[in-house]
Amino acid sequence: MVTAQMLEDSFSNPFKNDRERLKYMKQNYGHLSITEAFGAFYGKDLPKELKKNKKINNPVNITLGEVYKGNVLSLNKTDIRFEVPGCKDEIICKEDFSDCQDAIRNYLLNHNNELLFYTREKKDGKWYVSIYEAYYKAWQKIIEKAMEQKNSIMVHIDSLVKGGYMCHTNIWTISELTGKLYTSAVFIPGSNIVLNIENDFTKWLDQDVEVIPQKFTKFRSFGKPAENSLMASRKMVLKIHGMKNMYDIYQKAKLADNPYIKYTPEIFVGKVTGIINSNKKTGVFLEIEDKYITGLMPVDSSRLLNYKPGDYVTVVIKEFECIEGQEPFVIDRNNILRKCNVRPVFEQVL
Repeated sequence: MVTAQMLEDSFSNPFKNDRERLKYMKQNYGHLSITEAFGAFYGKDLPKELKKNKKINNPVNITLGEVYKGNVLSLNKTDIRFEVPGCKDEIICKEDFSDCQDAIRNYLLNHNNELLFYTREKKDGKWYVSIYEAYYKAWQKIIEKAMEQKNSIMVHIDSLVKGGYMCHTNIWTISELTGKLYTSAVFIPGSNIVLNIENDFTKWLDQDVEVIPQKFTKFRSFGKPAENSLMASRKMVLKIHGMKNMYDIYQKAKLADNPYIKYTPEIFVGKVTGIINSNKKTGVFLEIEDKYITGLMPVDSSRLLNYKPGDYVTVVIKEFECIEGQEPFVIDRNNILRKCNVRPVFEQVL
């Protein structure tokens, strides 16, 4: 391989121009880390800790509007300064952390003296960055993953407003950094607070509830500027719980197909949520409240008026309806239940 010593001697230099040299270097040194390439080119036997040092071997090309992790050079009342491998420019955060410096110093002790920062501006060869924005974006990324995977978060319900509930949830990335509580506004539509129908909306005030985030949107309080808000659904959480319960009930019921096993159908108490009277189906819709499951109990049209919303009926599952051409349940390769294509058909126990 061509080394530094060869290039210093103009008689042994094998390259006609820089383009040829750069091409050769990429082909022969490109697979090596920076320290390995340095050692091979200059004939130096470097220590293993240098060869494995990620900060040296992974230089960062900083661009505007991105989040990076940097080593904190200094932390004082006026600013926080960073260093990043491969960046010679000054990196400065001018945000005021004077009231939580002790919390940040403690955070640095537990996070390898590194903080996230978001690049806002480059001026006079210096990067001006935001730490708050970086940790908000880190939280936002976690929430977006929760949306995608239908994972739940906890929110606190503050008030009842037109169309639903205003709530708040902890922006834990910033709270962990500063030791202070930072929250994001959350809105739950009134139709998404329970599985079916809610008549007493006020009972949810000042409650902590589990919700699945749906999307980010803009929210404007009267007389205040617009801010990011999170739309969320408690109903979806209940549907997921119900789907898991339905899977367990279905698996137990399948035991009845085994002639060597004696199976006694499980008895449930269902709440009437409505009725249907059509050419195809006639019956009563029931919700098993503690299982978050809904289904139909076929009833003759002449008896429909005997069942009123809010009534309770003791039932068993007579059979399971499955969407035609579909498997009863969809389970992904991580063994996570993703979809239920089954609905119970109830029968009243007299």
